[in-house]
Amino acid sequence: MQVELRHLRLLRQLAETGSISRAAANLGVSQPTLSNQLRRIEKAFGGPLFVRGPDGIRPTGLGRHVLARARGVLADVDDMLTTVPGGGTRTGIRLGTHPNVLLGEWLRRLESEMPHRTVGTSLDYSGAVLTQLLANDQVDVVFMGRVADHHAPPCPPGITERVIAIEPCGVALASAHPLAARGRVSLSDLAGETWIPPQGGDDGGTAMLRAACEAAGYTPRFRYAGADVNSMIGFVGARFAITLASPTWVPGEEITVVALAGRATDAYRVLRWRTATVPTSEIDILHRTFHELYKPHVQRNTAMLKWLADHPDARPRLIDVPPPADAHR
Repeated sequence: MQVELRHLRLLRQLAETGSISRAAANLGVSQPTLSNQLRRIEKAFGGPLFVRGPDGIRPTGLGRHVLARARGVLADVDDMLTTVPGGGTRTGIRLGTHPNVLLGEWLRRLESEMPHRTVGTSLDYSGAVLTQLLANDQVDVVFMGRVADHHAPPCPPGITERVIAIEPCGVALASAHPLAARGRVSLSDLAGETWIPPQGGDDGGTAMLRAACEAAGYTPRFRYAGADVNSMIGFVGARFAITLASPTWVPGEEITVVALAGRATDAYRVLRWRTATVPTSEIDILHRTFHELYKPHVQRNTAMLKWLADHPDARPRLIDVPPPADAHR
């Protein structure tokens, strides 16, 4: 088999997620299909590129070598695709984004609706990192989650932001936890608990949660910073910790999510973009197509999850695409 760019992108996605199942979801393929593709790629390179462990997959020595070279190749190709020599006209759009289960289908939808664009992606869990990529002109558009304005990474000069959804957070507890049967709790009910801090590190989520808990009368205790999703599930299920939970997340049997009173921990899904290089009409396409995929996902969760079914105020609120500027004339 001849190695192609799509194979290098697949390897990069596997390395970034550390999970075949999450990479498959992001790429919009089934897990068996991705596993079969990986075996063929490994055969082409002459050996295993990843090994499985209790916390997911990690690169082998050969895998680290291939990934280092692949990232350089992909960076050069993505840069080439986004600029036409001499004319300076964009033929690609560089999208920075958090990994999410809708990403693969979203990218397919974007390339269908913007056939003149090639959509390249850079993935990171940190909104601060994605915003810095935007400030450095390494991406054109960022899709990210952030907390309230005064805790969130600020927009750099020349960058515009649009909020496209607001997600109230629930609290994930072990199903055996005494509060799991309550349906709704307040932050004051959780004094004395150990929290897993929100993902993103320097995004302001930990500062936001600390400030909200202190307003409720106590300083929270944080442990297990940087835990991935699988580790987080283990810690919460074993009653070592609790954590904030998105309404788009479906917990395992050993975990129950309860609604959280108040709005101090609301999360915002936003688009940030370079105003000089990305027209508002294309931002509207990103906004609309994400909503078209996100809305049925939330509707399924609302039907499945008691904390959303019983508490309408805990469900996400979608912000409509603004009307065209000339619609008000």
